[in-house]
Amino acid sequence: MLGFLFRELCPACDGFSSAGFCSVCAGDLPRVAYPCRRCGLARPVARCPRQWAPWLVEAVVAPFVYAPPFDHHIQQLKYAGARAMGRALALRLAAAVRDAGERIDLLVPVPLHPTRLRERGYNQAIEIARPLSRELAVPALLRGIERRRASPSQTGHSAALRRASVADAFRVTRDLEGTHVAIVDDVITTGATVNALAAALHAAGAARCVAVAAARTPESHQPRNV
Repeated sequence: MLGFLFRELCPACDGFSSAGFCSVCAGDLPRVAYPCRRCGLARPVARCPRQWAPWLVEAVVAPFVYAPPFDHHIQQLKYAGARAMGRALALRLAAAVRDAGERIDLLVPVPLHPTRLRERGYNQAIEIARPLSRELAVPALLRGIERRRASPSQTGHSAALRRASVADAFRVTRDLEGTHVAIVDDVITTGATVNALAAALHAAGAARCVAVAAARTPESHQPRNV
């Protein structure tokens, strides 16, 4: 009786769900077809981002396409206070991470600058990383990694401007010697943010960095590298 009364609701449609998205809403999520293991884009990749900029993450796990209705779910998480969406996304992401077979010692959610954190009230990457940590039984590192410079919104910016915006934006004060780290974010667009964070993690001793995100912006919607 208690199980029936306190059944989970799907964060997309408010219908009953066993965990996260209900089966109908989960079936509507667009998946990346034949993703490249290194950059996460659907193959064949016309303009691989690894050819145009330093690419320090050695693999990308981002199973869903940032397109309707997935883009709406991400926007609800980031801007509408729908923090329960983080768990729903993490439950779907966990299966993809397991399938990838990557060794992961630590999860590191992309930090927000304190100014942005105060404005939003929470970090959407942490809302995904915490339940993902429980699902994978891998610790999430939430301290000793900071965003020391507030970057403006990168929406619509070219890949080059995005890289410049986040260059040296992160500082790591933890000893990560020899660890395999998965950087957790909501969406990967050009890869500028995860690669900038990977540079700081490598400087702190991380042996390998991969990027784990709920969604990947399709190549046809990538900001041009100008």
